[in-house]
Amino acid sequence: MSQSEKNRATRLLSLSGMLAAGVLLSACSLWSDSGSTTLSSADEAQIRPVRESFMAGQYQAVITQVNNTPALTSGSVGLHTTALKYKAFSECLTEAKRSCASTFEHILTLNPSFTLVPAEKSHPSWGPVFERVQAEHQPASAGGKASGAGTNPSGSITPIRPLTQ
Repeated sequence: MSQSEKNRATRLLSLSGMLAAGVLLSACSLWSDSGSTTLSSADEAQIRPVRESFMAGQYQAVITQVNNTPALTSGSVGLHTTALKYKAFSECLTEAKRSCASTFEHILTLNPSFTLVPAEKSHPSWGPVFERVQAEHQPASAGGKASGAGTNPSGSITPIRPLTQ
């Protein structure tokens, strides 16, 4: 192997390592609690199967797990919103944009201060959906409502406009 081939191989290996590190860091951000309270060890144990299914790309399984596991919705607000976050992400990734938006609306009704970490907000599938729902969910006094939208009593769900693409 010539010296230039060795240099090319070294650069390729180095680039591959940096890419792998970037993917791992992005994946770690999905394990974070994203704007809700820190999860207890019991909550972490309950969310682990959902998280593992999501990380394995089993998005329909995530949706089913969240929908069919009462403990995920009857537990703490942090557990509930984290489970719903993975459900919303999975819905967006399976092109169920209306369901994704509805799930984000549910999260913001449970926890109005919920937000996504920057790596999650910048995701091309669910980032724009979350940003739109979050803007629509803001109180009218904060200027977040679309023009012509009335004020809803606290805790009520704001109708979501159909997505157009």
